[in-house]
Amino acid sequence: MRIGIIGLGSMGQMLVKSFCKSAVISPEHIVVFNRTRAKADALQARFGVAVADSAQAICEQASLIFICTKPLDILPVLEKLTIPREKHIVSVAAGVSISDLESVHAGPVSKVIPTVTSSELHGVSLYTASDRVSSEERSRLFTLLSAIGEVQEVTETNIETATILSSSAPGLIAGILDSFAQAAVRKTPELDIATARTILVETMLGTALLLKNEQLGFDQLIERVATKGGITEEGLRVLAKTLPGGFDELFAMTESKHAALKELVQKQVGKQMDEKE
Repeated sequence: MRIGIIGLGSMGQMLVKSFCKSAVISPEHIVVFNRTRAKADALQARFGVAVADSAQAICEQASLIFICTKPLDILPVLEKLTIPREKHIVSVAAGVSISDLESVHAGPVSKVIPTVTSSELHGVSLYTASDRVSSEERSRLFTLLSAIGEVQEVTETNIETATILSSSAPGLIAGILDSFAQAAVRKTPELDIATARTILVETMLGTALLLKNEQLGFDQLIERVATKGGITEEGLRVLAKTLPGGFDELFAMTESKHAALKELVQKQVGKQMDEKE
């Protein structure tokens, strides 16, 4: 199998690096294309991947093709290409549905929402597919994604919410931890911010490993740490007053952003339909 990656922004580059790091596929079986050639050349020099001269060349050389452009560029890019029906197209963009992808490709299409943490071979890649994807095609894609983290199959109904928990979460968690560190320094200025951040990063890593390796539920870990009437228990009561509302507002905001993006994509689809008529 040869895979192609069109678009070498943060996600496209992450997929190249992660696939090579995991050794799930030989670098020479990965072919990439980017409008700015320098990014592709840099990956070739570092990992030994092949570089295509055009997006069309990717469609001719690869059987599984990841489209890693910006959401509003996905359909225009695909529409300009001549893609053999048997090619499996995988979009990594939010806001572009399976039916949108099927409007520009008659063959199998899937949607994957990766996460930057896959560069460390951890994290969750969200996956949903059209009915045109065969069990063999699904298995090949799962093998690739499973090598760089966990794979969670979701429906299009819940993929947007799940995206906040997977793809957006690293940035959100970093923001939460930085606020935690800043609060600690405000409380005790003698504690420098670099030390506070280091403590939290190591604590977060240990917490994640403890939850995963011992298969603990969040409530079980809380019970292990929070003694009756102790600091942790009281701290959780303080957080319970503000965090739920903040997270509710976060999900409401993301729903609004997704709706706006999908509206723009649908305008693209409508324009394409009008041009075909």
